[in-house]
Amino acid sequence: MPQNENVLVIPDDWRAVLHPRRGGTRGPALEVDDGAVHAVRQWVKEARDEIDHLLGDPRSGGDLAGAARAHLRGEPNARGAAVIAASLAAEWPLRAGHVYGEEPFSTFADAWIAEHGLVFAAAAAVELSGVFVDGYGWQERKDRCHLRLRRLDEQDPGYNRGLDCLELVAARVRGFLAVADESEYRRAVDALGERRLDGMRRLAAAYLVPAQTAWVDELCAALPRLQPHTWMMVLRTMGTADQLATLLAGQSGWYWLNGRPGVLPTAVEGVGPALAPTLATVADEETETGRDPYELLRALGLLATDEAFGLLVDRLDRPHVHRAVIETARHFPRRALRLLGEAAASGAAPISSYAVRLLRDHVAPPPGLTAALVPGLSARAREVVESIGETAARWAPEAPAESLPRLLAEPPWTRERPPFTRVTVRGLQPLTAGQPKEPEGRAQIRALIPVALGKVGPQRFRAETALRRIAESGGDGEILEVAGEYGTKAAKAARALLAADPLDDLPAEMPRRPVWQDPYILPQVLLREDGRALPADAVDHIVTMLSISKPDKPYAGLDVVRRICTPASLAALAWRLFELSGLREQSYAVDDGDWVLTALGLFGDDEIVRRFTPVIHAWPGDGGHAKAVRGLDVLIAIGGDVALMHLHDTATKVRYPGLRRKAQERVDALAEDLGLTPEQLGDRLVPDFGLDERGELFLDYGPRGFTAGFDERLRPYVVDGDGRRRAGLPKPGVRDDGELAPAAHRRFAALKKDVRTVADERLRRFERAMTAQHRWSVPDFRALIVDHPLVRHIARRLVWITEEGRAFRVAEDRSLADVQDDEATLAETARVGVAHPLHLSGDLEAWAELFDAYEINQPFPQLGRPTHALTEDERAGTELARFHGVTVPVGRLVGMVPRGWQRGSAEDNGIQFNVLRELPGGRALAVDVDPGIVVGDIGYWPEQRIERVRLCRDAGLGRRAEAGPLRFSELDAITASEVLADLTELTTGTSVRG
Repeated sequence: MPQNENVLVIPDDWRAVLHPRRGGTRGPALEVDDGAVHAVRQWVKEARDEIDHLLGDPRSGGDLAGAARAHLRGEPNARGAAVIAASLAAEWPLRAGHVYGEEPFSTFADAWIAEHGLVFAAAAAVELSGVFVDGYGWQERKDRCHLRLRRLDEQDPGYNRGLDCLELVAARVRGFLAVADESEYRRAVDALGERRLDGMRRLAAAYLVPAQTAWVDELCAALPRLQPHTWMMVLRTMGTADQLATLLAGQSGWYWLNGRPGVLPTAVEGVGPALAPTLATVADEETETGRDPYELLRALGLLATDEAFGLLVDRLDRPHVHRAVIETARHFPRRALRLLGEAAASGAAPISSYAVRLLRDHVAPPPGLTAALVPGLSARAREVVESIGETAARWAPEAPAESLPRLLAEPPWTRERPPFTRVTVRGLQPLTAGQPKEPEGRAQIRALIPVALGKVGPQRFRAETALRRIAESGGDGEILEVAGEYGTKAAKAARALLAADPLDDLPAEMPRRPVWQDPYILPQVLLREDGRALPADAVDHIVTMLSISKPDKPYAGLDVVRRICTPASLAALAWRLFELSGLREQSYAVDDGDWVLTALGLFGDDEIVRRFTPVIHAWPGDGGHAKAVRGLDVLIAIGGDVALMHLHDTATKVRYPGLRRKAQERVDALAEDLGLTPEQLGDRLVPDFGLDERGELFLDYGPRGFTAGFDERLRPYVVDGDGRRRAGLPKPGVRDDGELAPAAHRRFAALKKDVRTVADERLRRFERAMTAQHRWSVPDFRALIVDHPLVRHIARRLVWITEEGRAFRVAEDRSLADVQDDEATLAETARVGVAHPLHLSGDLEAWAELFDAYEINQPFPQLGRPTHALTEDERAGTELARFHGVTVPVGRLVGMVPRGWQRGSAEDNGIQFNVLRELPGGRALAVDVDPGIVVGDIGYWPEQRIERVRLCRDAGLGRRAEAGPLRFSELDAITASEVLADLTELTTGTSVRG
């Protein structure tokens, strides 16, 4: 650990790739390759015909070709040596066994030094920069290859490998020049000065001897637009703050600082602290574009200044910064303690919170050093550092790595492991015959065996998992015994299945780690046993498990994770991964990010459902229909009452028809699996929300408490201890319990969100049940309505009726009472529905008076609902002429959709010519309009004229063509009344239902 924290020290791994400059940090030790001269001569011999052909082309520059011929004759010629090296480099990709990136081009430099000396090699390297071998394509030699000069502003595709050769040769020569004796170095500088004849050679000369600051200044001031190779040479040449400023003013592409090995270390060693703001900016850009910024961030720490370290601290909420801060703190503990202490005391959230955790868990200077530094901190920072245990209380302490399962400390993909193989036994058919009265478990094993040994796919994966769980609880014996019933091959395959470790079932290639994945900015994952947090590496391993999981094949290790970690912390982890992934904002499906949705399904809870459902609903509007449909499967994977409630809500309320349809398909499939109709499943998708038997929720603040209840529209309210009703729950105060009150406040906020989701749909559902005359069995009526802690608040505000015509209400104590307020009873065989005013005939006024007397507000118009009737002529006809010819705003027409109507099918040019409502008995009411609704632009024709209102079979839904016209006499009185009310509101714009 260096004592002076203001000195830039290049670490050993950087020194290994450093392009050293004279007087600076020494690079790796150099020795001239004794075999280089022989190797180059052999290459020339092998390619002599191609070289001669190149030199002989009439378009090859005479100076270049002549110099090469002279060198081939044994006359030392720096330009000639460069031409030969460039020629061999161009031919190299055509050699047998060529491997890109492993070319031995630096051998040219060693051959020149060994045979002619370092000064010659420096001159040849500069000349090499100016040679361009033309006529080569991707691993092919084209006709009439020739030589010419290379321009500095040339955009070279690199097929001739000239710049790759220059990079390796020049780097080798620069290394020897950096450690040459003064006399030889001066002679080399003089030789280079004579050859600085154009932009390309001026760049090469400045690169070779960057200590010649005048050459570098001149170069930086007059640079054209460069391609990556030459720009990276410039970045490895600059060496002062002024040169950096000049380049910043005229050049772009600074992300190449993070390009090839050696660029960043060399730039940092050359420019020093002045490079800090540029490094921070480029790190931010790299993160945004999905490239790893770590080395740039590490460089900031190495610069050994408060400014540079402060730039790191300012970025603690970004990926990979924590790791850089932790490494920097090992080298500069004083600076880390001082600046992190100040950030913890006065930094903005979440920077201050991250700084506290780093101080407690990762920045631990020796006690003596801490004691010496603390007095120099500001009063607030001193208070934070001195009481760091208390200050960091919101962060759980980390569990020691040795206390964790091996899976989280050393997972299989980090170590050698046996290969994982699956044995498939083809042609196995399920055996149904067993022993009389054999245990159910054995029959289950018999059914699983052929699936678990059959075709690889989701069904097999589930069957394998089921067999392993049976083996965990009861051993292998019975499984192997039952497998033997299928034959020797099956028994052997079953033994192999149970012997294999499912944790070793990994993809052939582990996925690429996304840049945004950084365990230090993820929520802490807590252990169930003691509440300690997993170390960052263990959290990272969990993320890797999620990234290799599929919806139908989660990685087996996640079972271990769920068993030892708290569900809430895993849910928070999954949601943060979703936020960081960018998947929320992208308007298209991304296969690489699909695992993040899988993670939500695996670890999600009710709170995740509440957060995620609005995202699903918004995605189709941004072109994300496919993601939204995938999101529906996430809700199903999370499961539970709240998830199913939101899935049903999506199927009934979301504005996008395609998503509604997909959600309904999933609801229908779930209903079928449960042996229910979709309507019956819908009745069961209301959670109890933790309400008590009175349908209320007590909210405990410690010294005081509140009771949450619901009004006729299921809007929550609270009642305080004195019985006073409040519109909302007060925020916790200083006298309230520090744990109970915030928890109660959060619970009430979640309750309001959840009930808001279900309330409107339940009210519409009961109103629709009234108009469609839906009936429930008495057991379902009691279980799903009367006894349900939330739904009962609606039930007691309505009048109910049996199929036999007996009307009753539900009292507050859940007993039943008739219109005289006498107790009513129901036969178990009765069927119950919401009474329509037309059901109540002479008792309607009495019911209204009773509800007024009890001050019962109804959730929707029932007792005061206006009724309508068809005329005799209308009953005998097939159209309702009273509405024909009326012009209505298109918005009012479309506004009927939420009330159970639908827009017709799009016909010519995407125009919908009617709206319709499905009616009982396979009928439909169609309202034909002109000129029609333009799909995607409903305001194109703002007014619509009603041409016809007709009753037809629903086989012709949405078509203008006649589809079996029906007489309106087929409608019962209630259906006719509701239809007429809708049409009256459509044509008048006035609500007729109150």
